[in-house]
Amino acid sequence: MKRATVNGVAISGEAVAFELDRLVRFYTSHGMTAEEIKGALPQLQEKALDQAIGARLLLDRAQQLDIPVTVADVDAEVTKVVAQVGGEENYRKALAAQGLTDERFRKELEKGARVNRLVEQACVGVPDPTDAEVAEFYEAHKAQFASASQSLGDVHDQIKDLLRHQVRGRAMDAFVAELRTQARVEIVEGAANAH
Repeated sequence: MKRATVNGVAISGEAVAFELDRLVRFYTSHGMTAEEIKGALPQLQEKALDQAIGARLLLDRAQQLDIPVTVADVDAEVTKVVAQVGGEENYRKALAAQGLTDERFRKELEKGARVNRLVEQACVGVPDPTDAEVAEFYEAHKAQFASASQSLGDVHDQIKDLLRHQVRGRAMDAFVAELRTQARVEIVEGAANAH
């Protein structure tokens, strides 16, 4: 398996696994079957490594720019995490299980919020997909939706999210590619597990 460093900092196996999990969840939620995921695993692993590199570049850039994040921004992120894990008690247990203090976790969330702001800035000129583009996508993939007896109305929002993700993804790919030209990225084939 490939490993990478960005400006001398190793990309951890956990970071790549996190990105791979996100990719699998995204594609599964948009209709990819387990067999299709399995068949595409080598490409997904490559993409996960690229995304982990991109995440590191974005984090570094957001720190360089010192993008402002408010306490309210971090509070909102904490609220999301608390809801995702099923409440305050589970949140406290999860922090303890990971050996994190609330303060340390909030610092990590602050970094994430700073990166989110940078992403928003990079995608500010990216238009949302139009209803015509959604309908065009539906028509081009009608057999897939017809097999599930889904009308355009049933899947409009799902298709719009997918198209938005694709367009924003292309904008972010271009932004990260530019950041990558300014960084020292080294990829090593078959390296030992970096943690």
